[in-house]
Amino acid sequence: MLPARVILMLLALSLPSADAAQGRRVVDLVKAGNAASEREHDYDGAGATVEAIDGRTFRQARGWLSYSMTVYEDTEVTLACTFRGSDGQKIAYDLFVEGRKIVTHTFVSPSPAPVNVAFRIPFDVTRGLTSIHVMLKAAGGLTPGLLELRTVQEHLERPAGGAPEPARAAFW
Repeated sequence: MLPARVILMLLALSLPSADAAQGRRVVDLVKAGNAASEREHDYDGAGATVEAIDGRTFRQARGWLSYSMTVYEDTEVTLACTFRGSDGQKIAYDLFVEGRKIVTHTFVSPSPAPVNVAFRIPFDVTRGLTSIHVMLKAAGGLTPGLLELRTVQEHLERPAGGAPEPARAAFW
């Protein structure tokens, strides 16, 4: 039988901490090609198609595709894109946030398996906003096949007084 102190330590470790809600998290997610998800995120596009692979829908565009994504106004945003793999094909595209070109990126992967690609968005682009307009624009061909788009941010919940709650040490 385990000593009472060890049992208490294990119980304390298994309970969610006061800081569990703090930190890096997915703020918003859109599933490309899913009508309800795209409607909630103000999907728009030109020259875009919806296809499916392994039961998952994705969007690809000869022109562009865009979504409105929820963000926190007080921290830097990372956009996490899940693309259908390119089977070795190089696919160039531009990423715009709030009408500002963030990067021209060439996506390539060895297989059709999904791949996650993340982009840090400069804070001066999103500061003070609770929703951002994100656009992928083809650069000479098609955009990569977008399966999902997520906004990921560091965020500290603030109590009524406005300052983050101090971390609490656990004693046993």
